[in-house]
Amino acid sequence: MKREQMLMVAILLAGSEIVMADEINPKDTIRTYNIEEIILTSSTKETNDLRKLPGSVTVLSPQQIIGRQIDALKDISSFVPNLYMPDYGAKLTSAIYIRGIGARSSGQSIGMYVDNVPYLDKSTFDFELTDIQRIEVLRGPQGTLYGRNAMGGIVNIYTISPFDFQGKKLSVSAGNYGQVKVKASHYGVINDKFGFTAGVYYDRNSGFFTNEYTGKKADNEQSVGGRIKLEGRFNPNFRMAYTLSADYSDQGAFPYGLYDAASGSVAPVNINDPSSYKRTMVANSLLLEYKTDQILLSSTTGYQYLNDDMHMDQDFSPKSIFTLNQKQKQHAFSEEVAVKSNTDRNYQWSFGLYGFYNSLNTDGPVTFKEDGIKEVLQPVFDQIKENSNNPKMPALKITDKELYIPGNFDTPSFGLALFHQSTYNNLFVDGLSLTAGVRLDYEKQKLGYTGEAKMNMSASFGEMEIPLDSFYGPTVMDVHASQDFWEVLPKVSLKYECSPSTYTYVSVAKGYKTGGYNVQMSADVMQAQMKYDMMSAFSSMIPMELEKPTPVEDVAAYKPEKSWNYELGIRSELIKDRLSTELTAFLMDIQDLQITKFVNSGNGRVLANAGKARSYGVEASLRALLMTGLTADLNYGYTHATFRDYNNGKEDFKGNYVPYTPRHTVSLGLQYTKSLQGKWLDQVYASAQLNGIGKIFWTEYNDIYQDFYLTLNARAGVRKDKINLSVWTKNLTNTTYSAFYFESFGNPFIQLGKPLQVGVEVSLTL
Repeated sequence: MKREQMLMVAILLAGSEIVMADEINPKDTIRTYNIEEIILTSSTKETNDLRKLPGSVTVLSPQQIIGRQIDALKDISSFVPNLYMPDYGAKLTSAIYIRGIGARSSGQSIGMYVDNVPYLDKSTFDFELTDIQRIEVLRGPQGTLYGRNAMGGIVNIYTISPFDFQGKKLSVSAGNYGQVKVKASHYGVINDKFGFTAGVYYDRNSGFFTNEYTGKKADNEQSVGGRIKLEGRFNPNFRMAYTLSADYSDQGAFPYGLYDAASGSVAPVNINDPSSYKRTMVANSLLLEYKTDQILLSSTTGYQYLNDDMHMDQDFSPKSIFTLNQKQKQHAFSEEVAVKSNTDRNYQWSFGLYGFYNSLNTDGPVTFKEDGIKEVLQPVFDQIKENSNNPKMPALKITDKELYIPGNFDTPSFGLALFHQSTYNNLFVDGLSLTAGVRLDYEKQKLGYTGEAKMNMSASFGEMEIPLDSFYGPTVMDVHASQDFWEVLPKVSLKYECSPSTYTYVSVAKGYKTGGYNVQMSADVMQAQMKYDMMSAFSSMIPMELEKPTPVEDVAAYKPEKSWNYELGIRSELIKDRLSTELTAFLMDIQDLQITKFVNSGNGRVLANAGKARSYGVEASLRALLMTGLTADLNYGYTHATFRDYNNGKEDFKGNYVPYTPRHTVSLGLQYTKSLQGKWLDQVYASAQLNGIGKIFWTEYNDIYQDFYLTLNARAGVRKDKINLSVWTKNLTNTTYSAFYFESFGNPFIQLGKPLQVGVEVSLTL
């Protein structure tokens, strides 16, 4: 009864309501005790208690999610030490950086799971967080249990079970910049064996930045979606849960402004071609779980569908240079079967088998327009005549008004993994435990690249112009390649529990991000091949040796990234129920660091390996109950990530900082609630969060950067019976900062962070 009362108090503080199930099996449920709240968590393969995990972990409760206005993963930046998610300007990609590890394109270095199902592409990471029971962030390599996409860490998202809460929720929020958000959910049980949840949401804004060229907002956005969850607890030994979720987003995208390095200013958005992003996403998952007094056997099946359409004015200027229209279609399947011990013995074990298949087709045609042909392509042929010593050499002229360069990529991949982890508690002495695990990971990636294009040319002899297109045919690309990757991922942790509320640990783990193929350099590859094919047709007339283009499979391929992570940490509840702390120090040695580079022509970007890097730093978290109803939390991360060995053939970057890695992340939060006995209002509450990020270097040259900056978010409201009314604000200080960096033809572009936002919200809980 005391625990149930504590839980009810915590949920009332969060403005929502959760009821614990009648029976809790202590063998398969981990209870994470936070100040003034209890979060019920469970794991299908971890052999350690989450609240005493020998590693860096942050758990966000419903109270923190609501109080901190966490509506999407980007909102957890800085709250989780050393975690940073730049705002790319579209949901096309959601790169997550932890401790200097991350990837902007071609795969991910941070894994994300929703109800134990992996999301295999960053294009699916950015969605509305609704009906969330908790979010876990595990920092550092988690390859033993989670595989090759967990080099920097794991984000686990869990949704509410209908057995933990029954009722209805409705909320409506509105703010400046045309912001409107509506959420509605129902949680119910049909009987003691079967329950379901159903929820929908709608979110829109009219945009934050104006396109000077059109006079309209450049980044208006709307999304709609929902989730259905069916859960059965048919007997004490068997349960199942099926979840179906869908999301549709339609947004103006990439509100980038030209950056002036001399003044440090960013020009307004000024583009003449449409930039937008549309995405349809559907996810299914099925969990089957069977337990006895000895084991817990689980099967987790997942399927995700992605279909998107991206338009980008890739020169980001009023000129008609070139545009990109990229479409992705993905079918991703995953299956994991795990069995672990379910006893109170000192020895705990876990075994599992994991497999996935990811079918991904990317169609990314580039169109060079009038200015692009005149200013980008034509000068290449003008240079040939200028470099020639033959005065009779004709001038070559492109006769196309527009040049369409198609590029279609099939990049299917599949993999298998076997994993095991063992934990032995009270090893030699009470409180000492050893955890050791290993994963054998295999992955195969294929590349199928097809495209056909022709550049029409003419030769000018004085005033006479002769068409040349009849002398050569179109350039045809039909490239097929594959790569196989094998990796062994070990992890060892030693933990000593000094007291029931204090422990320290040391761990060593290997991290791994698989290699693959780039798909955003097709225009550059096709352009080089077209030039070679065309010039080859007139090789007898050209007084120079033609250089064959680099094979596509060599240009597109990149190698795996690997690391060794060494970590030392301590976690303690210094004052029972009032003050808890966590302190971690880490060192990561990284081999073949994968870094995003812009291709020489400016027509795209590729992922390339950048030698060696080293990242070290510290993380600290503190949470305190200052007085009745008033809690505070402080989270700080410091990362020093630099290149140890990286030379691009033109410049040595040794000692330079790794891009997109904030030196500091800091978050200070206060939350206050006051129950009013015998008053007209039942409760008042308020929260404020001060977040800081920086310094962030945007390139390996370390010449463009964002200094350390602070933003302030706040929320305050009242509750009467089942109705909540609150006022919220984001970036209350209206801080101007750079959120993302991009290059096109050597020109730097910056996306600014969102300005001051204010609004009100009304919610009803029945």
